[in-house]
Amino acid sequence: MSFDTKYRPKAYSDVLGQKGAIRTLKGLVSSGAGWNQSYLFAGPWGSGKTTVARVLARALLCEAPREGEPCDACGSCLSMLGGSSDAFVEVDAATNSGKADVKKILEEIDYMSFAGRRKLYLFDEAHQLSKDALDALLKPMEENRKGSPEKRLVCIFATTEPEKMRATVLSRCAPAFIIHHVDSEDIADRLAWVCDQEGISYEREALLLIADFSEGHIRDALKAVEGVSSGGNKAITLSGVRSYLHVDRNDQICEVLVSDSKRALSLSEDILQSAPAGVAIERLLTATMFAISLGMGTGEPPPYWNKEVLVRAWDKYGLQLLSLAESLSEKPKKATPALFKCEVLKWKMSAEGQRIIPPTPTRATEPQIVETAPKPIEIKESVEKEEEMVELSLMEFAKVVNRYKKSIREKGETLGDTSETNKLGGPRDNPEGGGGS
Repeated sequence: MSFDTKYRPKAYSDVLGQKGAIRTLKGLVSSGAGWNQSYLFAGPWGSGKTTVARVLARALLCEAPREGEPCDACGSCLSMLGGSSDAFVEVDAATNSGKADVKKILEEIDYMSFAGRRKLYLFDEAHQLSKDALDALLKPMEENRKGSPEKRLVCIFATTEPEKMRATVLSRCAPAFIIHHVDSEDIADRLAWVCDQEGISYEREALLLIADFSEGHIRDALKAVEGVSSGGNKAITLSGVRSYLHVDRNDQICEVLVSDSKRALSLSEDILQSAPAGVAIERLLTATMFAISLGMGTGEPPPYWNKEVLVRAWDKYGLQLLSLAESLSEKPKKATPALFKCEVLKWKMSAEGQRIIPPTPTRATEPQIVETAPKPIEIKESVEKEEEMVELSLMEFAKVVNRYKKSIREKGETLGDTSETNKLGGPRDNPEGGGGS
């Protein structure tokens, strides 16, 4: 059995951190108000959302809870611990997210389990439930059981993306319980306890490095301990952890920031041999921001980053690092190795003052606009030419009108008020033959 499964907490006392949330949950159960609303647990992956949700579920279904905690001795608790409870239904919303899946649940909410207990539902990755599925849950989550303050349907939602949950669903839950990252020292203490249980020797600094590198994700930290110990003869050493976690890749990332263009391109090639382009971009962006934070005195990087090199990067480039950070933050998630190398080289050449020659325009590219010095224009000369053109235009127009009037007179036609001449704006002819031009 893997360490993250074997050492998953089974009681609130085993859960790292989350003291405020646990105190509230225990109070709801012990006061008898546990079935009066649904619940939402939100937090990053691997932080313990589902673990806390399962402990709550056992406490709600427990036949004799003790101060809000499950007794772990009754038939309900034992069946849940053994994974055979018919009163507790855990739904993977990532694969059962449709309305049809929820409809099956709604058909059985008013029926008791074989043991005579109410049914409780846990939706993991709840943000992936479809709109129709969530809408179907709203009414039974809001309705009370006859003659009782308890709800017909009580759900426990666990999600890494609470912002995707509908407001109508959130309004039917108790205030969201946010599962926070755990302090590195606390994680290292738990890892040390696991090592003692497994007979694994360890260096405290190595466990701290694992805790820092996992960024509060306890599940990842346990997997790292298992991986390092498997390849290190049941010993956790600092060098073994650095090798297993590819900390040397972070050292190369830091070196990219202080190297010249040629060296930076060579380092990029090496980094991309062991990391996808998207990961390399994310790591370089992180290193860049750590260098800026160090330079501005606003924070310290974790120990798996080379602080000395990051300080050198700030001393060498200063706020020029911001242009690299801005450029990297705009890159797509599915970046290519070529894109990563291009960004590194482009920034390096710009920061070092090397001129990037633009491509020669071809038919396939947009023409480049070349600015030239404007020729001086004499305003007086321009106005005189414009007036002359207007005068010529009027003279030509008058000649056309006169020729037209002459042709009409020769035919002996009389021009009236609605004649073509009047429409053209010429003078009205005298009916007796007078007028004209």
